[in-house]
Amino acid sequence: MGSRPFKGLFLQKTGAPFFFSFVTYTPQTKEQMIACGDLAEGEEFLSQVVCDFLLFISEGILGRSLTNDFPISYDDVIVVCSRQRGHGAQHEYLMQIIDRSWTYEAQTQLLDDLSVILSHPLWNGAILRGE
Repeated sequence: MGSRPFKGLFLQKTGAPFFFSFVTYTPQTKEQMIACGDLAEGEEFLSQVVCDFLLFISEGILGRSLTNDFPISYDDVIVVCSRQRGHGAQHEYLMQIIDRSWTYEAQTQLLDDLSVILSHPLWNGAILRGE
């Protein structure tokens, strides 16, 4: 594999279903965006962590476009907690995909496909080694 388009992003399963350890570069928080004028009070804040997570799952791991047809949406993901890694350039997040008593087969299939990849012995958090 050549250069990775998602350099510095890592994803691992946790011991609990629907929970993932996700490492990404520190995004701007809502408070930072308001302080610098990039976001007005009361404007909708979109978490870059959730966006990075969804893009990495869809395009980086599953090789699918993140379109309206993608079975998991922004509102299906929450950041449970976080911690700094190393010198603070990266943070590790505990991400949860919310199980809304899905009856839609695509969500379950997507999570099964993701689980298979993340459980593969050659998965190193960013790519399957050897590919």
